[in-house]
This record gives sequence, C-alpha cells and structure tokens, in this order.
Amino acid sequence: MTRRKADAERTREAILDAAEATFLAQGVARTTLAHIAQAAGVTRGAIYWHFADKNALFDALLERVRIPLDEIVDDAIHALGTTPVACLRDIARRSLEGICHDLPLQRVATIVLHRCEKLEDDHPRICMITRLSEHAKTRVEQLFEQTQAAGNLRDDLTPASARRQFHSFLIGTCFDWLQDPQQYSLAEESNSMVETLMRGLFINRP
Repeated sequence: MTRRKADAERTREAILDAAEATFLAQGVARTTLAHIAQAAGVTRGAIYWHFADKNALFDALLERVRIPLDEIVDDAIHALGTTPVACLRDIARRSLEGICHDLPLQRVATIVLHRCEKLEDDHPRICMITRLSEHAKTRVEQLFEQTQAAGNLRDDLTPASARRQFHSFLIGTCFDWLQDPQQYSLAEESNSMVETLMRGLFINRP
C-alpha cells in the first residue's frame, strides 16, 4: 500500500470512529456531517471524499462491526450437531458473550437499538444487527425441527415459532442490557438467562 493510500485509509477510519462516537452520544438523526467532521478533525470535503452522504457513512459503520451469527451457528452445528438442544444452547451463550465482550459490537448495537430515532427507522441496513441472516435462520429452524422429531420441543410450539421466540429472547436481552450496561453484569448472568430460555422451549432437555 502506498503512503497516500495508507493516509487515506487512516482518515477513513478516523471518520468512522468519530461517527460512531457522535452517533452514540447524540443519536443518528441529530448528528450532521459537520458534527462528525469536527469530531474527526477533518473538513466536510474529506468526508465526502470517502462517503457520498450520512447514510453511506452509516452503512460503512455497520459493515465494520457485525454479529458473526453465521459463524456461531455453523461452528455450533459442526461441534454439537448430533445434540440439537445443546447446539442451540451454545448458539445462545456465544451470542450473548459477543455482546458482553466485543466492545466495538456493543457500541454499534447500542447505536442501532437505542440511538436510531424514528426518522432513521426505514434505513434498509439497520436490520443487519437485529435480524438473522437467511442462512442462520434456516439452520436454527432445522435444529428446532430435530428437537421436535426427538420429542423435546414443547407441544404448543412449531419449529418456526420456537426459532422466533429464541431470537426474540436474545435480542430483547441485548436491548434491555444495552440501555445501561452498569445495571447488572450480563457476563455473570448470561448462562442462567440461557437456561431460562431453554426451560421455556424444551421438555426432556438433554
């Protein structure tokens, strides 16, 4: 990489860092490119050199940090695929661990869940933090189908409804905790929370 390209990449990362900090402090709708330029110590022209507008900058911020749900699901299935309940437990635990210990992910998830005002709700990329990919959705639902076939899924649940409740529980936990991470230690309570989730979905849990 040439020095000029390296300088440009550093400037781009500084702009993204400043956008993250400013969005977190005052919300997405109330943040302007002028605010971000001031926080980054650059001109608005420098921002426009890298990003077409605020939406493009926001897209880049979301791309930089994401929950690696596809990898979490695939790794759990590879290690524990013959025991689907244990596999789902591992997916839930590792998802909450990611929010607990990955600080950049914490910040971006907080922006998406608590700093995107109504004006921003129709942004097409916000869902990448809160929704399962089609790949993860299919694999998780298949695990619930296996638990149903084994007689372990609650009788009043279908694999699809169980998958929705599984996902909603995890997103709801993250939403609540990220409002004030000092309110309690999610790292200390996450295992018991996951066991509460398991008890709500399954009978004869292995």
